[in-house]
Amino acid sequence: MKEISLNRNQYLEAEKISLGAYYPLSGFMTEKEFYSVIENLILPDGSIFSIPIFLDISQEKAHTLITNSTVKLKYENEEIGVMTISSVYLCNKKEIAKKVFGTTDKEHPGVVAFYETKDVFIGGKVKIRRRIPLDISQYELTPVQTKAIFKNRKWKSVVAFHTRNAPHCAHEWLQRKVLELYDGLFIQPILGRKKPGDFIPKAVIEGYKTLISKFYPKNRVVLSALTTCGRYAGPREAVFHALVRRNYGCTHIIIGRDHAGVKNYYGKYDSQNLCTEFEDALGIKIVKYKEPFYCRICNSITTESTCSHTVTNPEAVEEVSGTIIRSLLEKGERPPAYIMRPEVIDAIYSDDMFVK
Repeated sequence: MKEISLNRNQYLEAEKISLGAYYPLSGFMTEKEFYSVIENLILPDGSIFSIPIFLDISQEKAHTLITNSTVKLKYENEEIGVMTISSVYLCNKKEIAKKVFGTTDKEHPGVVAFYETKDVFIGGKVKIRRRIPLDISQYELTPVQTKAIFKNRKWKSVVAFHTRNAPHCAHEWLQRKVLELYDGLFIQPILGRKKPGDFIPKAVIEGYKTLISKFYPKNRVVLSALTTCGRYAGPREAVFHALVRRNYGCTHIIIGRDHAGVKNYYGKYDSQNLCTEFEDALGIKIVKYKEPFYCRICNSITTESTCSHTVTNPEAVEEVSGTIIRSLLEKGERPPAYIMRPEVIDAIYSDDMFVK
């Protein structure tokens, strides 16, 4: 039987497919599925899906494969499962990048990562028989495990919170809002491949462990990693994140300002708008808030919905974001306590807290 060796990101994608995190996918996308998702944000059967999930291989490897054959999947020289190849295809990467990311700009980290994939894509059903423990696997629960936890705690409403950053006070403001209204909070930071300058996985997890253990009611919050890559695809990726959290058993998800965005490639609330458009088809409710900020006059985290000073005293308004916090920490400066809790800073601070 022929075999395909997976890199780390490909292995994690295969693992998520096998665990049901990407349901209704049962394998890497065929050509028909790929273009249906690219053009219409749906699979051929009408199910919502917004991000292409594919397996890329070299042209040399593709020439050795036969359609409808089964191949071994290997990771780090260990056999992990099998894949039945039902589709081998090419794409115009520039055209696909424009549709998925809204740009072909090589300054966009998602576009760069997509351009760096190999030339040939293959699709077909995947069966993972063995999971390989990784450095980030210890932080992760499977969809079966999270659903069991939610059921055991008798949570009827579970709100997912997605992040790639260590927790700051605007995140905490959002999380406390939903804890007042819903049964449970599921914090699931993304810990797969990230762009340089993002927090390393350990910093994100240690920050949240500190916040939860010292400041949140422990029986109301579950922390678990999502070990997949960040795509920085803005609105399309926000829809994907909602679908994945539905598969983990969540009934709601917070979609915040510029969810899954990067720099200024997307509008501030584009992700909220697209997720709301697909809310019924996704089977998960979208929780939306205006962008939280710190107001020096109100002396609190607030939003334009409850604070008038964005208009009357804009100089009193200070943005709270992961970008600003990372910039301060990179310069060796501690963010003020109204932006990030000192306890969280102590938990994450190290010489190697950022992806190089």
